[in-house]
Amino acid sequence: MIENTLLKNSPVQEVESLEVNRIINDYKKKYGVDVSYLFNNLNEIKIIKCTKTGFRFYYPLTVEGDNKFYVDLYSINKDRLYQITKWEFKEAAKMIKDGSSVLDVGCGGGNFFEELKGKNCKCYGLDKSDYAGELLRSKGIEFTNEDIETFADKNQEKFDYVTGFQILEHVKHPGEFISSMAKMLKKDGTLIIAVPNNEPYFLKYDKYHTLNLPPHHMGMWNKESLTNIAPHFGLKLHDFKYEGLDYIANFFTKKTGIKGAFFSGMIKFFFKLFNNSLGKRTALAIYKKI
Repeated sequence: MIENTLLKNSPVQEVESLEVNRIINDYKKKYGVDVSYLFNNLNEIKIIKCTKTGFRFYYPLTVEGDNKFYVDLYSINKDRLYQITKWEFKEAAKMIKDGSSVLDVGCGGGNFFEELKGKNCKCYGLDKSDYAGELLRSKGIEFTNEDIETFADKNQEKFDYVTGFQILEHVKHPGEFISSMAKMLKKDGTLIIAVPNNEPYFLKYDKYHTLNLPPHHMGMWNKESLTNIAPHFGLKLHDFKYEGLDYIANFFTKKTGIKGAFFSGMIKFFFKLFNNSLGKRTALAIYKKI
C-alpha cells in the first residue's frame, strides 16, 4: 500500500508511470550525471496523487537524490543552475515588514537575504549544506544545518516570516516539512512558499522535464494543491502569484546585454506565441497562520 506523503492516512491514486531508462539517459546526456544507482534496477516510477489536495509525488521514495547526486549535479552545472537573484525573492521581500524575524529554509548562500538589506530584519538560515553555513556566517547571519523537525521543536512560534524558495518540490515527506514550517511561525505569521508550477507538468506539457523528475524533484505542485493544503496545517491562503512574462523578459535582456522596450516586447511576444505557459513557470503562495 502506498502511503500519502502529504496527508497521512488520506487516500491516493496512481496517475501514470514514467520510463526509468529515459530519465537516466536524460540526466547523463543533459547534465553529465549518472543517476542509475538511485533507481536500483527499476523499470518505471509512478506518479501518485493525493486525492484530497491534488498534490502529486513520485514513487518509490527511494529515488530521492542523495548528497552524492547533488554534489555531482551542482559541481558540473553550477553556472547553469545557480541563480543569485530570483523573481520570488523580490516578490517576497516586498511583503516583509521592517524589523521582522525571518527564517529561510533551504537558504543556500543566503541570496534572499540580500533583498532584505535596509529593512533591519533579524535573519536566520537553515540548510543542510556546510558550505552554505560558511557563507552565511561570513555575512553575520545566524545559521543551522539541523533537520527542520528538530529545529522546529526548539523554535516554536519564533518567527514573523518563514520562507521556502524552490525547496518543497525536493522533499519526499512534504507533510512533515510544511508542519514544521508552520510550527515555527508566530500567530498571524506569514509562510511564503515558491515552487515550480505544474499544470499539469512543468511548462504545461513536459512530463519528462529532467530536473522536474527524481532524483532532483520528488513532488509536483500547482495552485490547486497549494490552495488545498492550507486548512490541513493551520494556515489560510492569503495571496497567490505566478512568475510573469515581464520578469522573464528582463532576465533574458540582462543575460544578452541588449536593452530596450522593443527587445523586451519581442521576447514577450515570442513566449506568448510558442508557449504561453512560460508565464507561469513559478508559483508563489503566501499563507497566514491561524
